[in-house]
Amino acid sequence: MKFEWITDWKTIWSEEFQSQWLDWMERADNAHVFFHPAMAKAWVDTYMPLRDIRPLFCIATQGENTIFLPLVLWKKNWKNAFEKAIVPIGYSDYDYHDPIVVGKDLHNWEEFWKTFLDEVELRWHSGFDTITIDGIRKNAIGSLQEWEEIEVCPYIDLSTFSDSDAFLQSLKKNLRQDTKRRVRRLEENDDVTFQVFTENELTEALQTLPELLDHHIKRWLNAYKAPHFHENLIKALLPKGLLHFSRICIGTKTISWRIGFIYKSRYYSYMPAFDIEYNQYSPGKVHLFYCIDDTIKRGLKTYDQLRGAELYKNEWTNTVDSVWTYHKSSDGFSTTLKTKLNELKNALKT
Repeated sequence: MKFEWITDWKTIWSEEFQSQWLDWMERADNAHVFFHPAMAKAWVDTYMPLRDIRPLFCIATQGENTIFLPLVLWKKNWKNAFEKAIVPIGYSDYDYHDPIVVGKDLHNWEEFWKTFLDEVELRWHSGFDTITIDGIRKNAIGSLQEWEEIEVCPYIDLSTFSDSDAFLQSLKKNLRQDTKRRVRRLEENDDVTFQVFTENELTEALQTLPELLDHHIKRWLNAYKAPHFHENLIKALLPKGLLHFSRICIGTKTISWRIGFIYKSRYYSYMPAFDIEYNQYSPGKVHLFYCIDDTIKRGLKTYDQLRGAELYKNEWTNTVDSVWTYHKSSDGFSTTLKTKLNELKNALKT
């Protein structure tokens, strides 16, 4: 297996490499939206002003296969003892970081990861303190013992459903009846509209974003949101048809929002929020159903609910995947000292 590393942003954002990257994505059967170059650019544009991140894009070739894994070297500040960490691009905002495989199916993932980690150790040994490869789904980890399962990823296989009625019939009776009842109750208030923003409605999408973020913060107080991250997502992805940003309105009042992504035959449900004043109508549940209905109408095959075993996901789901993580620290004195300092800092916080 041969390795090539790209370590400068100028090369990565060049027209030539962007074209190559898109070609790999189109040809790879396991390509996911989180390693699309537009997704990567939105994340980099967000964090470059906030962090010292430098590219370590790995391109491995073996026979007819090309394996692409975009990583960054994150040089942390004094608050984290100046630790240098290798992480996937998108860490920790994006859910999946499976390497993109172009060519034949890669059956021996154990060999790839072992060779890859040996290469990192050989080439970058003095340049990092920790390496964390997270968001790797089960079929891409091989059998290395160092992997740790961290979260489940519920998703819905929609390939057998011709419409949303057929999908509803597959659900448990109580959920099916409750969903229909919630939709009826909502529609009794005023005209209900379900809007999916198009590429020509960028300004309108950006105008409603602060409402979404405000209601999301009210529900998840401690969830970190990097400045301008969601704005960058909308600007980068909506014009390319990768963003599925929708809302539900009663009359002129928006009561629910959902940011998702569409890539190839998969819908990724990324970020929901709703106005808690309308909680009695379960706008989140109604919105989820509307999005599933829209997914089926678009001919997509999978509704991916991404990481997390929240109860509301489980009742809709007929299939579950899982994501795994690998973490290793360098054994050098400098790394050991930084680790001890971080442990002391965390102990003082508690």
